[in-house]
Amino acid sequence: MAKIPFTDRELTRAWRNAFSISKADPRGNPHRLLLFYAIECGLKAAYLKKHSKTVVDATVAEEFSHDINKLCTHLSVSSTLMLPNSLQMKSCLVDNKETQRQLGPAEINQTWRYGGEFVGRVDDLALENKLEQLNEFIKKELNYE
Repeated sequence: MAKIPFTDRELTRAWRNAFSISKADPRGNPHRLLLFYAIECGLKAAYLKKHSKTVVDATVAEEFSHDINKLCTHLSVSSTLMLPNSLQMKSCLVDNKETQRQLGPAEINQTWRYGGEFVGRVDDLALENKLEQLNEFIKKELNYE
């Protein structure tokens, strides 16, 4: 599957714009989704900068997809800033059976896109806070302090 290439400038602009719009109070899932995508764009822009590239090509896009932790690993981000590897959504009924829904950080966008809610030790607010912390890292990497 071919991916559309995007430049470092486009990614940086997308990061700034999406982050700005995500700052609603209170945040709902559409704002959280924009926050997630802002961080993804910002980390990809930082990745390009670190590797002296100017375009996210199909190889980079497929390697990272929506996996923020994978991007963080390639950028040597402190593990304290990374998203939890095991997340839990509210259970739901599937064929009249209660089904537990476990997922990883690369699936956070799906949860918020489809109106889901995180429960347990790491809830929506905790994930928002982690993403906000990653935004501070991105600002430093892209010299936007």
